[in-house]
This record gives sequence, structure tokens and C-alpha cells, in this order.
Amino acid sequence: MGLDDVAEEILSAGRAAAGAVVREAEAEAARIAAEAGERARSVVAEKLQQAERRARQMRVQELASSELEGKRARLVMERELLEAAAAQAREAIAALPRDQDERLLGRILAANPVSGYRVHSAQKNEAFLRAMPSVDYAGNVNCLGGILFESRDGTVRMDFTYDTMLRDLVERNMKEIARILFSG
Repeated sequence: MGLDDVAEEILSAGRAAAGAVVREAEAEAARIAAEAGERARSVVAEKLQQAERRARQMRVQELASSELEGKRARLVMERELLEAAAAQAREAIAALPRDQDERLLGRILAANPVSGYRVHSAQKNEAFLRAMPSVDYAGNVNCLGGILFESRDGTVRMDFTYDTMLRDLVERNMKEIARILFSG
């Protein structure tokens, strides 16, 4: 065997070994690329799922926020309507004809003991109450009408002013008032 043959055999063995290394490297590179592709697809799928979850959460939050804002607007509107209804009631009470106002004052006096109490009222009712001999008139209070009884020592007050009676009536009947105003 000649030197050329040995050299050719070495070269051939080297080429075969290099080819095997190249094929092995190519196979490893393909395996790594496949793994990287699979990881990339997995990451993309996971990120897509996260984005979809986040988008659903944002839609739910926006819907809840819109519903809450709608409820707030409705409550504000309802409160304004209730306040307007109460204001109309106060205006109607303030505009009571004198004879009707005096009949109401007479009923309040008849239903409550006058002796031992000083009587306060709106200025518009002063003349009517001062004309009653059984009434110890003590002065005016800022109210729509009605009577405020006060014990002589000032420790007991019975408030029968129209303002207080209206406020108590509205508070006791708020659900019914709201039902009447807002059902439909």
C-alpha cells in the first residue's frame, strides 16, 4: 500500500468522520431548532391565552364599571327627583291658605297639652296663637308652620312644625315614595 493510498484512506476516513460529525451536528441543530420552535409556539400560545384572559377581564371590568356608573347616575337622578318632590311639598305647605293653616294649628293644639308649655311658631302664625288665651306664646322659630312646644324650664321640646312632620313622613315612607316615583 502506497503513501497515496494511505493518504487517501486517511482522507476518506476523515471525510467520513467529518460527514458523520456534520450529520450529527445537523441533526442536533434540527433537534434544537425543533425544541426552540416548540418552546416558541408554547410561549406564543401561553402569551395569547394571557392576552385573551386579560381582554376578557378588561371587558368584564369595563362592563362592571359601566353598570356602576349607570347605577350611580340613576341614584343621583332618583335623589334629585326625591329632593324636588320634597321641595314641592314644602312649597305647597308654605302656600297653605290661612284658614286651612289655622285649622291644622287648632288640631295640633287640641291633640297636645298646652298648659306647662311655651309655644313657638312661624311668624305667619303668631297672631293666631297669641289670640288664644290658653297659649303662652314664646316667639317665632324658622319653619314653614306648625307649633313647637317647649317646657317652661326648656328641658322638653315637642316639635310639631310642618318641616319636622314632613321630614318624618318622608323618612317613614321613603320606600313607598320611591316606588311611586320610579316604578314603571
